[in-house]
Amino acid sequence: MNVRLLGVSNDDLPAIERWLNADHVRPTWGDPVENIRILREPPGEGQWRAVIETDGRKVGLVLWQHPSRRELDEAGLFDVPESVLDIDVMIGEPAEMGRGLGTAAIRLVAAAALSDPAVPFVIAAVRLDNHASRRAFAKAGFLRDRDFDDGPGGRHVLMVRRREGTGA
Repeated sequence: MNVRLLGVSNDDLPAIERWLNADHVRPTWGDPVENIRILREPPGEGQWRAVIETDGRKVGLVLWQHPSRRELDEAGLFDVPESVLDIDVMIGEPAEMGRGLGTAAIRLVAAAALSDPAVPFVIAAVRLDNHASRRAFAKAGFLRDRDFDDGPGGRHVLMVRRREGTGA
């Protein structure tokens, strides 16, 4: 399995919109119209996005960003620094789910992020009921840190991956 991360282009938006409307994605990712509106804009400072490609097929999307102090505080994550990177991933093509593609994409992003000494660790806020995503992050070396309430988003699990060989 060969997984690559490719920059998101306008040509990718129809597939991403289809994925966002898919029954297995919509409950977790929310309003597809709002998400597509955001994806049409260039990413802001400290935000990145990529299409997940395997064997020449585009199958999903990964986003990563430095969360704002406000976002962290609203979630009750007062001890998490803004210098962390927060990862969101989706496998949009139902036939590609369960093949380890999300885990591979998460590993690529986490490895790049943790190569930056300014990033103390990488996080993911995963809905408590999103077992597939929790498994993907766990397989990518993330550990369950705590449960927290993300306001209208409901209960989430904070998954954390620290740099290997450090207690930090």
